[in-house]
Amino acid sequence: MYNVPQSNLLNPAVQINCKWYVAFPLLGSTQLNYSNSTFSFNEIVSTTDGSGSLDIGSFYNNIKKTNLLSSELHLDLISIGYRFNDYYVNFNIAEKINLAATYPGSIMELAWKGNTQFLGETAEFNNLRTHSVYYREYSLGVSKVWDAYNIFGVRAKLLFGKANVYSGKSEMSLYTDPNTFDLHVEGDININTSFPITITQDSNGKINGSETGDLDVASFLMNGKNKGFALDLGWIHRYSDDITLSASVLDLGFIKWKSDVSNIQIVGSFDYTGTGIGSNFRSTDYMTELSDSVADAFDHNVSQDSYYSWLPTQIYLGGMYQYKPKLGIGIVNRNVIYRNKLHSSLTLSANTTLWKKFSASLSWSYLNNTYKNVGLGLAWHSRGLQFHMVSDNVLGIIKPLDTRILNLRFGFSFLFGCPKNKKEEADLSNPYNPMDKGNCYWAKKMDKNYKKFLKRNKKNKQK
Repeated sequence: MYNVPQSNLLNPAVQINCKWYVAFPLLGSTQLNYSNSTFSFNEIVSTTDGSGSLDIGSFYNNIKKTNLLSSELHLDLISIGYRFNDYYVNFNIAEKINLAATYPGSIMELAWKGNTQFLGETAEFNNLRTHSVYYREYSLGVSKVWDAYNIFGVRAKLLFGKANVYSGKSEMSLYTDPNTFDLHVEGDININTSFPITITQDSNGKINGSETGDLDVASFLMNGKNKGFALDLGWIHRYSDDITLSASVLDLGFIKWKSDVSNIQIVGSFDYTGTGIGSNFRSTDYMTELSDSVADAFDHNVSQDSYYSWLPTQIYLGGMYQYKPKLGIGIVNRNVIYRNKLHSSLTLSANTTLWKKFSASLSWSYLNNTYKNVGLGLAWHSRGLQFHMVSDNVLGIIKPLDTRILNLRFGFSFLFGCPKNKKEEADLSNPYNPMDKGNCYWAKKMDKNYKKFLKRNKKNKQK
């Protein structure tokens, strides 16, 4: 949906057809997203006679080697774009909250099947990690029609972190003796946080709680000590008259956390040899004694050193084929690299402009290991105002308990200097026609460059 200015957020090479666009303050673009790569609520809960119960078999069958659970809220505060000659420049300020956690399937196997499946071997439970962050993003991007075939774009982002929970190395293992069934547990867990909170320890150095003082909301929101930087790169390539290809890499960057930092390390090992003769495993005293023994076996180290957290990098690969004058067929492959693990999705779409004031996109996606994702995108254009609303899974909004993904992006923009007729369109340096060249309005400018290119080649051959 290249006629929506916010499509530039996914590919900084995208340009708009109007001279200016100004997003409506606080309502320019709002993104809400929930994603579970493994299961929906109704996939693991069976209902009988009005009562629900956990379907352990279904839950176990859905577990993967590495599983991701995430949620996002992105809110654009200010967004402005301007196009001149072959260039398009845009500036954006956004609040971003990303909550995400990965967990290994092996730890769920241990919970449901017990440790007998690991007799005589060491079972590892790594990749139990989280990266939850709240930061403000200031970005400045520019794109240029480079030649008859290519448009390139780049966007630089200055980041200011507000709060963070970022786990570093997370390693746990369990060995079960095949003869005695004794257990040997080892662990090395590191967690970094940046938040106005103090971790408290007892006289033995064990963590026994946390304290939060009076939170100054204004100081928290305007905190500028946790600085970061990121880059977005974009490319649009005219393959033929009817086919346009695109690629982008987003969020190549990091944040360095300095304020209200706590580094927590829990490391050690524990041997469990059973309850012993005469012990009552179910008694409260025994369980308290066992939990105290586990706690004493691990060392708790707390420090206040600055640390880095890396943003999850996103990679988009796409193509558009203009099947008919008012119908384009698109494909997009999205890849997210989260904590060194690749999570991919694929979307097919049919895109059309029914009339000058209304365009739509109908999509199907393979997301979170499921095919049940039908999306819809709508954009309404009036004189000087545009509204857009897009979701990858409309059915999820209607039946949220049956979906693994639930998302929505919507917003309002003011558009100025748009072509009102063919003459104004011809006078613009980069004329726009949403029906030409796979819905890519920069195609006419590229056509012009392409004709110049052929003309030069012809002259060179004559010489």
